[in-house]
Amino acid sequence: MQAANPKTELVDWKVLSGQGDRGRSDELMRHVATLFSLTADHCTQEQIDTYDTVMQRLADLVCAETRSFAAKKICRLNNAPHDIVRRFAFDLISVADPVLRNSPVLTDEDLVEVSDQKGEQHMVSISMRKSLSMVVTDVLIRSKQGSVLIKLAANSEAEISPVGMRVLQSLAANDQMLARELGQRDNVVRLDSQPSAPTPIEPQGSVSLPELWQKIEPMVPEAMYNLTRHSYLGRYKFENSIAKAERFNKQGLLDKAILRQFACNDQFADLVCGISVKSGFPHEIVARMMSSVQWSQVLSLFKLLGFSDRLVQDILECGPWMLCLSRNQCAAVVKQYLALTVEEARSRALLWPQEGLLLD
Repeated sequence: MQAANPKTELVDWKVLSGQGDRGRSDELMRHVATLFSLTADHCTQEQIDTYDTVMQRLADLVCAETRSFAAKKICRLNNAPHDIVRRFAFDLISVADPVLRNSPVLTDEDLVEVSDQKGEQHMVSISMRKSLSMVVTDVLIRSKQGSVLIKLAANSEAEISPVGMRVLQSLAANDQMLARELGQRDNVVRLDSQPSAPTPIEPQGSVSLPELWQKIEPMVPEAMYNLTRHSYLGRYKFENSIAKAERFNKQGLLDKAILRQFACNDQFADLVCGISVKSGFPHEIVARMMSSVQWSQVLSLFKLLGFSDRLVQDILECGPWMLCLSRNQCAAVVKQYLALTVEEARSRALLWPQEGLLLD
């Protein structure tokens, strides 16, 4: 579907200036949000920015019901404009709920800020997200709001730190519902384990991945940079994802928690570009590595980036691997990763400039 140009096709600028009636503003907001939801995959970054500007202006003019409609339309989009999604997240709960539960563009920083500034209802919505890092869950647990803690305990995908788990267990001694939900969680009995933490991505094994890529680059055929004819990768708009990854990295937000969020929400293009920015490997090469079953090379890259086994498991359930790997096959690959040492990964990677990468 061809993306509409909101500068010329969508906008009645008299309405945006507040000169139109309320009904017209509501109608326009519904139209813009619906059109964006239908064409988002084909929008350029410039068009996305324009949609953001238009919806932000309309949000000042329309009723809560219309804002809620717009929030529901864009809440699951991987490339929804961050600013309007963030604005909805701080709105009335009827508006905020869909984005707080579902939006993949909200960062840990956004969620923590909403938790600190808004009430129990907003925190309940956050606690029901598909992916939550310990940075966020620690803040939710500190609130000691009963309904928040129960929803959080019931969310098996939420990462809870050992300290946070001890607080929950202590509170559960006087709360039967919380105790029941905690009893269903696997990590209750594994307090000594270390879940993947939202720490910065630091290369392991004394290997400079950008320098390694410079040595590999001369051996890579030019055709490997063209993804348009690839049976799977050709469907993605990596340009927008590269811009997002670079922006997150500049803001200091591109860490393992963000990558896990991308993986859990099947934001394959964002995940690829995040790994590209952190590794120094071009996104086209990372994308090919992450659509291949040449496990030796891609697992070595992940090991050198310091990825946890939990993060690798989530990555295997995203993008092309999600379509071709069974649960047992995923488990087998994770087992390979657990057995792989940093030194072995380093030794393998140092051979890539001589042997090349298998990218077909």
